[in-house]
Amino acid sequence: MTPADLRQQLADVLGASANLQAFLRVIRAGEGTDDPQGWRRHYGGALFDGSLADHPRVAIKAGRWTSTAAGAYQFLARTWDECRAALGLPDFAPVSQDLAAVYLIRRRGALPDVLAGRLATAIAKCNREWASLPGSPYGQPTRTLAQATATYTQAGGTLAVDAATPDKEPAMPIPAIVAALLPVITSAVPELVKLIKPGSEAAEKNAAVAAKVFEVAQQALGAANAQQVAEQVQSDPKAAQILRDAVREQWFTLTDLVQLHEADEASRQAAADRSIALSRETGGRWLWLVGGVALVVVLASYVITGLVLFKQGFSDETRALLLGQVVILGFGTVVTFLFGSSLSSKVQQLRRDP
Repeated sequence: MTPADLRQQLADVLGASANLQAFLRVIRAGEGTDDPQGWRRHYGGALFDGSLADHPRVAIKAGRWTSTAAGAYQFLARTWDECRAALGLPDFAPVSQDLAAVYLIRRRGALPDVLAGRLATAIAKCNREWASLPGSPYGQPTRTLAQATATYTQAGGTLAVDAATPDKEPAMPIPAIVAALLPVITSAVPELVKLIKPGSEAAEKNAAVAAKVFEVAQQALGAANAQQVAEQVQSDPKAAQILRDAVREQWFTLTDLVQLHEADEASRQAAADRSIALSRETGGRWLWLVGGVALVVVLASYVITGLVLFKQGFSDETRALLLGQVVILGFGTVVTFLFGSSLSSKVQQLRRDP
């Protein structure tokens, strides 16, 4: 697809979607540019003069940070160059800025969520692009989800059914919560950094720890959902202290959870290593061994069931149930040995520590 084709595609989507237009308003409101002069605003609030032929490319110092961010969506100069090249944008005019923002939303994988009205999910995917969105990890002032939702609906956006239900958690999956809200919690409870490890291989463990942390926090703070937990912790030092105390009380539970996931991962890795070794040693013939052993186990299960169970006067239903359990148990034993499980790791631990 050429830049012109992509630009036209995004323009068509923007023109047809009230939800997308409302989401852009949410971003501008957070960035402090939702006014007629917002298209000319430097980082820090000052306006730049001259035409809108191009990004101003001026570094402005405001507070602790210096930035080239400019325009309604506070594009960094290098980010603007990426957008301009991808879409073939002719200038820095409002229409071009809107299309560039839609391009960034699409690049973050949030465009389907925006179009469907899954506001919380879209925000969780975009809050590393725009630091003012709820849950952004950059340490700058952010809006709350309630404020963003109010702006969104006032601008004509329609929430998805689940997101519009007030007594339910917004449609934000655990991985999104980890990415969007967990930095707020770890800033209040630094010890959690010891349990949350970077990398995709730790994603499952991180998700489990995050879910437990937010469960503990919700109970301690009386919050309705994870987003409210983050908002209370950010705005109220007392809430942050309550959270620290609650997490420390549950510290052993959290470490046990981590150890369980690490044991499962170690077991899976050991099984993978074992499979690789068998493949190398047998030239791939070990798969036939798997099938043969499994077949022997299943046949032995039938024989044992026929010789023992059928002679004891069991009903047909009981016989069928027991036969099924024996077959499943026998086959499961083979699979457990060859491919690993938490059960095998626990058995090995018992052998090491009688």
